[in-house]
Amino acid sequence: MSSDYRHIRYTQPSITDLEIAYALNAVRNGWGERHRDYIDSFENSFRIHAGVNYAIATSSCTGALRMGLSALGIGPGDEVVLAERTNFAT
Repeated sequence: MSSDYRHIRYTQPSITDLEIAYALNAVRNGWGERHRDYIDSFENSFRIHAGVNYAIATSSCTGALRMGLSALGIGPGDEVVLAERTNFAT
């Protein structure tokens, strides 16, 4: 076995004081009535970054995959080919 398989490779996240300030602000102010402000801001920023007309935040990758498949018209009876090893939720 190659030594490359003995260790799980990873990188450290790149988190600056700006990201920490955003997260702290959301924790202090983003609950209850203001939660939608943060979601709207994220969706709008992502929409501009991606250069698209619409962006929708989801609470999970599973939800995003379901929406994407539905938007493509994929449904019961259609075949979807996946990698041999993947997350069970997909």
